Amino acid sequence: MKKKNGFTLVELLAVIVVLAIIMIIAIPTVLDVMNNARKSSFVLYAEKVINAVQTQYLYDAGLGSIAGAGYYVYDITSDLELTSTGDYRGYVVVNAIDVDNVEYILFLYDNNYMITNYNVTQNGMPTTDNGSIAAYDASFISSQAASSAVACQAAAGSQATCYNRNGYIIVSAN
Repeated sequence: MKKKNGFTLVELLAVIVVLAIIMIIAIPTVLDVMNNARKSSFVLYAEKVINAVQTQYLYDAGLGSIAGAGYYVYDITSDLELTSTGDYRGYVVVNAIDVDNVEYILFLYDNNYMITNYNVTQNGMPTTDNGSIAAYDASFISSQAASSAVACQAAAGSQATCYNRNGYIIVSAN
């Protein structure tokens, strides 16, 4: 009797079919978990940005660099003391027209997700399931939130004068 030293072609094909079925079931689940993790990371970073802006705005107002009522724009890459912004870019517009009821309007995006013109004061912090986060759209970002002036005009309206965090005019209402 001849000794069997390997697998038959049928056995190898059976193993390959079983592995393919497992992959067909597992890959969508793994991709979904990865997307949810990215979105959760985006939400956590948005919360970090809002907390940093609130702290920085109070600090700036206390030092007198902010003249009082107005719209102030904070660039997350240069105006906040965040150690690293990674791929995140954007602005937070502080609506301080009523200095007793300050509103924070978020414009944040990375390579996967974006949130634009989101009023954190009225709507609360963004969450992964409240519909405030959209898939990244480069053409929308370039036309709607490419600069601090554009972000401020989107949040405040074209009749508003917008300032940077040092109190200098970015956009003047005409």
